[in-house]
Amino acid sequence: MTRISTTGICSKGFTFLELVVVLFIISLFFTLAVPSFRRNYAQTDALKLASVLRELNDSSIAMKQRYDITFDLDKGTISWNGPEGKRSMDVKGLTKVEIPSRGALTDGSLQVFFGPTGAPENIDAYVEGKGGNIWKVSLNELSGRVKISNVEKNG
Repeated sequence: MTRISTTGICSKGFTFLELVVVLFIISLFFTLAVPSFRRNYAQTDALKLASVLRELNDSSIAMKQRYDITFDLDKGTISWNGPEGKRSMDVKGLTKVEIPSRGALTDGSLQVFFGPTGAPENIDAYVEGKGGNIWKVSLNELSGRVKISNVEKNG
């Protein structure tokens, strides 16, 4: 007579495959969640500012319309009148705006108009984040290109 052992069916503990699946799910969660905790808001604001400058420049040329943008350095906001109407956005780390005709401004407000030929002059805006990271958003009046670069704190 043969006996059938059932110890392999109801064993206590986890199989290797179950442990691997659980570790994979946990690592996937951390891969997706951790970067959002360490988000660099200054870089995000610089990207948004670059998008606004590019949109205003391109739209003013394409539609032969006059649009404007106002940098309020005291409040840390920008507001613009574009193809979609009047809009505004907070740019918390906005520290300085440079244009050749006015120089570098660190306080107050500055309004720049985009005519049918685009931006009248180069625009450089500086957004400072945590840890001293400074992002420079540059609009070139001749090419219409917007460039974002990370600059040194004393530069």
